[in-house]
Amino acid sequence: MMNININKSINKSLNKDEININIEFPENYNEIENLIEYIKEFDKRKIAVYDGYNIVQIKVEDIMYFYSDGNYNFCKTNNKEYRVKNKLYEIDKVSNDFVRISKGCIINIKQVKSFDIGENRNIIVKFNDDSEQYVERRKIKEVMNYLDERMI
Repeated sequence: MMNININKSINKSLNKDEININIEFPENYNEIENLIEYIKEFDKRKIAVYDGYNIVQIKVEDIMYFYSDGNYNFCKTNNKEYRVKNKLYEIDKVSNDFVRISKGCIINIKQVKSFDIGENRNIIVKFNDDSEQYVERRKIKEVMNYLDERMI
């Protein structure tokens, strides 16, 4: 059994979505590569979705957005749409990169190509695959605040 000591410190120069990990280990500790790989995979979370009658796992980072249609929720990736079991309010908490833009839509900010702000203050979210979603009027301020926080 390996004894693990964890030291935490705050580094104000790091971004909100950034973390530094320093690993010290004895000279002949062979499991270190497994631990490093496990840590790297942590950010590559997966979600179980329905592909027809099959349940498959897809990477959260590949999802462009989640949306509701009738009684079901779906997620759209670059090449396919899947039905998801989760409620949208549960999905909200999966990643800091997810932003709710309407009652029935959550977007992955890392899959957004642009935000088109029209003359009448409507916001159209354009994704990497050229699909679009509209920001609900009551969510505009929240989305703008989110974008302001992420700007340099």
